[in-house]
Amino acid sequence: MSRSLFNDVLRHLALIVILMAVLSPLLWLLLTAFKPYEELFNNPPTILPESATLVNFTEGWEIGGGKGIMDSLIVSSISTVICLILGFPASYALARRFPPHGQLSFTILSLRMMPPIVPVIGFYLLFQELSLFDTYTGLIIVYTFMNLPLVIWLLAEFMRQIPKSYEEAARVDGASWFQLFRDVLLPLSLPGVLTAGILAMIFAWNEFLFSLVLTGDAVITLPKALASFFLFQQPNWGQLGAIGIVAFGPLLLLSYYMQRLLIRSFSIELGGR
Repeated sequence: MSRSLFNDVLRHLALIVILMAVLSPLLWLLLTAFKPYEELFNNPPTILPESATLVNFTEGWEIGGGKGIMDSLIVSSISTVICLILGFPASYALARRFPPHGQLSFTILSLRMMPPIVPVIGFYLLFQELSLFDTYTGLIIVYTFMNLPLVIWLLAEFMRQIPKSYEEAARVDGASWFQLFRDVLLPLSLPGVLTAGILAMIFAWNEFLFSLVLTGDAVITLPKALASFFLFQQPNWGQLGAIGIVAFGPLLLLSYYMQRLLIRSFSIELGGR
């Protein structure tokens, strides 16, 4: 066996071991979701379910997991759409009017790096005064505030790849600003828009602190619903596994199929194509 072949085999074995280490918690979560409650406490534990069941999915949905998923879907999707609507023209202005590594770009990005614990008390007091506590509107505002800087910064980096000559040609042909955005900039920056939208969706979907402090019983996002399973009784790990698979499975699949766009957007080279 040549040295290069041996190195390739060793490299692939290492990748397989790393992949198994990364996927094993998700696989265990999936198997737990199909186990009956009694089987969860077998000693020694069973890997595969001896009698697979869907009870965990139905009971987990009924005791709060379903509301958590629906509320998270509402606030995260609406806030993502708002972030893209506001972030797209703002990112164009940032890309065309300001230098790539200027003070404004850093200021916008630093808002996203701010720890959530810093503004949460201010939001709580403000929402109490404006009657936005425990409402979808209040949480959507907070998630938009949290993710809009990242969307602007990421789209601005992508906008800088688009040559200005495309815009100038469209303006010469008589295109309005709306037509310029719709027919030229949006198709060319679509991978960046999708990437920014996915990231904003994931961050809003997984957010816990704001939903814990700024909501009560009317709005219960998924992280808050999962945390409530531990408060009053011994958690049913089968139900937690079932809700976890239903909640995070689609996001994992979406991220997997969009990995090429993610790689492209994160490997941006400034200075145009």
